[in-house]
Amino acid sequence: MAMTTLFGVLAGALAGVAIYALSGGTGGRHLVVGLAAAAVAAWLATLSRAAFRRRR
Repeated sequence: MAMTTLFGVLAGALAGVAIYALSGGTGGRHLVVGLAAAAVAAWLATLSRAAFRRRR
């Protein structure tokens, strides 16, 4: 349960960073940070889901 919560919280935080970076501007830095944060958030969300399934 702790792994699921940890990965879920981290995924949510990185999703927030991605939204903030992508809404902050159209410069190259904003796009790179936003897309990278979104990719890591999606990956952590899949880890959270896998940890939840493994527990059951």
